[in-house]
Amino acid sequence: MSTVASSSQAAQAAAAPSVPPKVVRALAIFTIAMVTAPLSSFYLSVNFIFGGNRQWAGLVAALVANVVVIGYVMFAWNEDGLLGGKAENEEETKKSK
Repeated sequence: MSTVASSSQAAQAAAAPSVPPKVVRALAIFTIAMVTAPLSSFYLSVNFIFGGNRQWAGLVAALVANVVVIGYVMFAWNEDGLLGGKAENEEETKKSK
């Protein structure tokens, strides 16, 4: 009987999503942004801003890639509640008073 219970528990665990859909969606958005934002900023800046100077356009693309990475880190940090957790705890203590 324990093998039946453990196999049904294993089936339920396999059926349950281990990663929340919000996290998967954010990862997909930031992955697309990591590909498209630096490439588009490179080609836009090389053609319209720097007049063919690929060195400066590469610098712009690198900066844009860093902005995307920092944005993802900030999103992930807030997702875990490390930055936002303090405000939530303050709201809970105000409600309890």
